[in-house]
Amino acid sequence: MDLSKFRIEEVYQFAVAIEQGGFDFYEKLIQASDNTRVKNELKFLRDEEAQHKAFFQGELAKKGKPEATLGPGLAGVLQEEFIRPMDEFYRGAKPGKSAEALRFGIAVEQKTIDFYGDLRKQSKDEAFLKDLDAIIAEEKKHKQKLNIILAY
Repeated sequence: MDLSKFRIEEVYQFAVAIEQGGFDFYEKLIQASDNTRVKNELKFLRDEEAQHKAFFQGELAKKGKPEATLGPGLAGVLQEEFIRPMDEFYRGAKPGKSAEALRFGIAVEQKTIDFYGDLRKQSKDEAFLKDLDAIIAEEKKHKQKLNIILAY
């Protein structure tokens, strides 16, 4: 995805929305699960999504745009790539069906990794790149953890 045509505030707001979606997804899985071990793993993932969201909100605040809004371009991408698939998943699947939910979560984590990878390619700010690398590494760990939970 070519992010260079968007304002950085839009990109950060997009990231905030992605992280909120991840938080909500894990919260729904927690509520649907009856396995204490799985719940604990999912709570960890949910809480990391909240930390990532806070990071991007902090970046927006540094830019003086804590309430930045998405323009139609990124809003459309957010809708098509994240919101619509999650809405369809919630309508069509039973979050309590762990394997299906975990596979969906793995796919969403990969989309998130890809988005942050694209964002990384277009930034030159060394401090931001370092923070973004840490978030990408955590998202990769999320994907790995979901694969491990899937194997339970």
